[in-house]
Amino acid sequence: MADMDHTDAEDYSIEDQPDDAAASFVSPSDGETVTSPFTVELAADGVELAPVGAPVAGEAHLHVMADIGCYETGETIPGPSDEDEAEGRFHLGDGSDSREIDLEPGTYELCVQLGDGIHTAFGDTETITVTVE
Repeated sequence: MADMDHTDAEDYSIEDQPDDAAASFVSPSDGETVTSPFTVELAADGVELAPVGAPVAGEAHLHVMADIGCYETGETIPGPSDEDEAEGRFHLGDGSDSREIDLEPGTYELCVQLGDGIHTAFGDTETITVTVE
């Protein structure tokens, strides 16, 4: 985005993020059956995807949660660590829009959401249900 506000981190607030920011699933589809490991493909609207770092208005990275729901705007999304993945939090801290996820067989609610450079949740989220074989 050409008009991003590269405000000093000290002056940054989560309220500086665009009101129309949203994360969504490209694949898998809601109700789909997948084989583990599987790849999630995601989209971000209203922001540019960027690696973690100093928070910048108009930039974000993606997170996928399995069976734990998404976080409220302003909450810090824990991680990333192996423990977080075991608890169902998957970070795309490199600014990518896809990653492989390995889950045990079962039915899961997956939620995708945006986080700023310091993992503060914001924007609209999407939740889908998948069955892992």
